[in-house]
Amino acid sequence: MRRPGLHPEESMEKELEQFQQEVQRLKAGRRGGSLPFPEALRAFAVRYLEQMQAAGGSLVEAAAKLGVSAPTLYEWRKGRTAGSTKRKKRTEKSEVLVPVRVSEGPAEAAGVRAGPLAVVSPSGFRVEGLSVEAAAALLRKLGC
Repeated sequence: MRRPGLHPEESMEKELEQFQQEVQRLKAGRRGGSLPFPEALRAFAVRYLEQMQAAGGSLVEAAAKLGVSAPTLYEWRKGRTAGSTKRKKRTEKSEVLVPVRVSEGPAEAAGVRAGPLAVVSPSGFRVEGLSVEAAAALLRKLGC
């Protein structure tokens, strides 16, 4: 993205301005989470980081200048997109199926009934000592 007629430092500063504007555009209207940064932007960020580090700067300083988080810039430097390792771990974990066998618990098998119940509302009030039937009736009246 170097422009003819500009010194390398001037060209890098112009590219930095463009990068910052694009980051702001991508972040506009987002509430959080990983942003879909195009490969060209990630490549510039890594080049900028390398140049800053060669001049004695740090990854944290480069990330602050670029307007991205240090962990995101670190992942880009390693050749990964931000959050890719987190998603992969979650996916691997969710793909594992575990057989489940449902059976009566020891109390139900012996004919023992559960003790009194307590109902706690989202606003914090608590009703204790209810039977299952009374708890069900209360929940129906509350519209739950």
